[in-house]
Amino acid sequence: MRTSLTRALAGTAIAAAAVLTAVGTAGAAGATVKAPTTLTLIEQHAVIKAGDTDLLTGTLTSGTKPLSGRTVVLDRFVLGKPVFVDAKMTGGHGHVFFTVKPGMTTRYQLVFAGGPVYNGSRSNIATVVVVPKAATVLTIGETKTTIKPGGSAQVFGTLSSGKTLLKGQLVWLCSLAKGATKWSCANGHFTGPFGGVRFTVSPGVTTRYYLKFLGTLKYAHTHSGVVTLVVS
Repeated sequence: MRTSLTRALAGTAIAAAAVLTAVGTAGAAGATVKAPTTLTLIEQHAVIKAGDTDLLTGTLTSGTKPLSGRTVVLDRFVLGKPVFVDAKMTGGHGHVFFTVKPGMTTRYQLVFAGGPVYNGSRSNIATVVVVPKAATVLTIGETKTTIKPGGSAQVFGTLSSGKTLLKGQLVWLCSLAKGATKWSCANGHFTGPFGGVRFTVSPGVTTRYYLKFLGTLKYAHTHSGVVTLVVS
């Protein structure tokens, strides 16, 4: 009698286990399995000059299928940690484009958070190397240190970068007349074939002058020292 009862209980347990297994299998079969995604990132230029821009292109796919209309985030790394830069939607071919203008060498990465159908993913890290602007030097001199009222003199200078004389660059003449409190930089000339620039001045009162170069995408800004033209 005990043996028959034991066998009956065992049979019931096995049947219950079978039912639970069947339910679990059915549930798993009915669950939504998210599709994996791949996100790539390439930079148009691996090396740029300071002040230049670069174009970053990302491509989001699932297998061979490009994913359009998905939000992709661009991060840059600061002290090893990702910092948000921008976010855009992928286009018809799964592409997304970001224009960046880093002030120094910077690492970038794209992030797709995923959704109900697709898993999230991160791209490879792309590094944009920024080459600093070339340093410049601007000298200044004057043909006279003293003039009479109504007289004139010339203020001149030479712009260079290392051993290279910089021609065709815009240099500004800045002046501060006696009694004035604010410098004026309203007169500009382009440097000649040997980096030289020359201004004719005829101040009514003693005036201080300096030359200023605002810089370009390639060359750093700089300014000269100060000269004084005495009117007496």
